Amino acid sequence: MSADEPVIFHGNDAFSIEVRGFDHIPEPERNMALRHVDHLWVGTSVNLFSFALGSIAITLGLNLWLALAACVVGNLTYAYMAFGSIVTVRAGLPVSTLARASFGIRGNLPNALLSWIASVAFEVINTVFGVEALLALFQVFGWNHPGGAGKLVAVLVQLILCGGIAVLGHATMVWFQRIFAALVGVALLVVFAFTVGKVDWVNAAARHAHLASTTTAAAFLTAAAVIASNPLSFLFNGPDWVRYLPSTTPARPIFRHVFWASYLPSLAMTMMGAFCATLGDMADPVAGLKPFMPPWLFIIYILAVVGGSLANNVPTYYSSGLSLQAIGLKLHRYAATMVDVLVTTAVTLYILFVQDFSTALNDFIALLVMWVGPFGGVWMCDGYLRRGGYDARAIHSREGAAGLYWGWRGLNPSGCIAVAAGMAVAAMTMKSPLYDGPIATALGGADLSWILGFPVSALTYWLLTALRESPSATRAHAERT
Repeated sequence: MSADEPVIFHGNDAFSIEVRGFDHIPEPERNMALRHVDHLWVGTSVNLFSFALGSIAITLGLNLWLALAACVVGNLTYAYMAFGSIVTVRAGLPVSTLARASFGIRGNLPNALLSWIASVAFEVINTVFGVEALLALFQVFGWNHPGGAGKLVAVLVQLILCGGIAVLGHATMVWFQRIFAALVGVALLVVFAFTVGKVDWVNAAARHAHLASTTTAAAFLTAAAVIASNPLSFLFNGPDWVRYLPSTTPARPIFRHVFWASYLPSLAMTMMGAFCATLGDMADPVAGLKPFMPPWLFIIYILAVVGGSLANNVPTYYSSGLSLQAIGLKLHRYAATMVDVLVTTAVTLYILFVQDFSTALNDFIALLVMWVGPFGGVWMCDGYLRRGGYDARAIHSREGAAGLYWGWRGLNPSGCIAVAAGMAVAAMTMKSPLYDGPIATALGGADLSWILGFPVSALTYWLLTALRESPSATRAHAERT
């Protein structure tokens, strides 16, 4: 924090509009505690998206034991996001802003744009899950044919709740996430305990579908990749949410709280999706579970699905507003968030009433790993080289070539080359519904993109940076900022 940086007292109070956006959070304004991290990440992680990913492991031809192992392994990639959270706490900046240092002011624009587009895709998918759950709830309570009116009501309910919380800002989001974490977590724990007893554990080693790859090992790696796509998808926004922690918070507690509060709920949800997929078709996670639980529990399950959808969308909406600011939208954070909420609502209504292209959205998310892992590898490596030290004024500078983070014609060549290298490796080693890389095909359909993309880009960036400037210069810059 520079000596002349203004401090806004009460600029991030619950139920008031947060004043800060994609700019730096000065030390006196940091009002977050580690317990809030637990509430935030548990609430964000208990949702049907993880359930759906876990069920895919069974449809790929794995037996239940291997599917559960894939859930354990794939979710370990939350460690990347936990390490990245240490950087954003030290910097007091969101990812969409601090990535300017590693890519250049202009070079980061494609990343900020992709971050926003990806956020909208996740927001739409979660909203559709919520709509399906609310329609089922309407029918339970006697509205047998909700039709278009029911869909509109379901969308508006989520628009008002999610959008309202996200527009108010960080402190309000954290306040509500503790409620979502408690209520949704307990409800899904009851559903988990009930459904796990329905599973035929004696025959858990039997397959329930034909093997989607040439070998079991290839299918296992692909299932782990599918599950890892969720934690990796948080690399462009998840670390934003803890930047209100004091910058002096020790690194190990930050890592522990972020990792375990995200890993354990996601592990439970993906495992639940895997063992429920052995009971029947879980292509529709709401209707698919209905035959396997009593009516009273199904109501609890529906409410948990709606709550999970809301809890996952609120922080995504929040970071989307920051991404729009980083792209160059000249609006306050709350106004940028409102724009994002309206865009997501319009896309959702189009899918529900005009043309369903949700499959295309899911395919896009599957391809997202090709970018998000390498992107995370670059900005995170840069953050650790700088020890989280950024010049908060220069990173927003419009001075052009005279700016500290301008780079070469607005680009940082090291970051751009490194992310390209990581994406190239990920593209050659990925298996997705739309595209199979040549190396993945040669390995019998094994997906290695989730393993290789991040470290390849991080290592490339480190090597290029070491060639361009000495470590002592990097340390001196960190100490100066």
